[in-house]
Amino acid sequence: MWLLALAIAPGIAISLYIYVKDQYNREPHLNLIVSFILGMLSTIPAIIFQLALTPQIEKFFPKTDVTYTLILSFLVVAVSEEYSKFFMLRYYAYPKKSFDEPFDGIVYGVIVSMGFATLENIGYVFEHGVGTGIIRMFLSVPAHASFGALMGYYVGKAKFNAARKEILLFKGFLTAVFFHGAFDCALLLQDNKLVTHYISQGMLLLIAIAVFIIAFRMARLAIREHENISRNQNQSFHNDPFS
Repeated sequence: MWLLALAIAPGIAISLYIYVKDQYNREPHLNLIVSFILGMLSTIPAIIFQLALTPQIEKFFPKTDVTYTLILSFLVVAVSEEYSKFFMLRYYAYPKKSFDEPFDGIVYGVIVSMGFATLENIGYVFEHGVGTGIIRMFLSVPAHASFGALMGYYVGKAKFNAARKEILLFKGFLTAVFFHGAFDCALLLQDNKLVTHYISQGMLLLIAIAVFIIAFRMARLAIREHENISRNQNQSFHNDPFS
């Protein structure tokens, strides 16, 4: 039971954090719960995509080849996972009437990502134990949240900019894929003996942490920007005598 608690605690904590940050115009609880569940369900197409494509890559590149790791990290894992989350965000949360300010993109982006990361985390923690759970609590799960916030930042912009809607949606997806792929690539390369001959495993871990920190800082700036917009919009509304 405590292993399950360790696995789900980070995703729940981050979900509550982003809910609290959305203090000026909060989303309906049902929408948030459904988004979290859809995030969990989005692991299914991601896994199917990865299981189908990974053997195809192995036909052309041995696992010891850096190209294999690059393709696996960016074009298989990052694309499949981020698109699965993007799909749930775009086609469930995005059309909702309650999605009525840019900050909502970040809220739903993080919630969907935490649904995905929580189910993924359960699998990792039960397979590898407490140590993995603690590491992922401070690294992998917050990384998923950061990727989700960056995606949601652009999705929120797209909702209120019809002229650049498709560009902004694609930019959000691509930004999440880039950081996710770079993060995973640095971690996966730790198992490549050719690479670790020149770059130590510790250095590769530091690179992964650096990618996470950059994404995390960008996500915080995105949250702050859209939080300020939310504050100004809602204060203006409440101060309007004709509202």
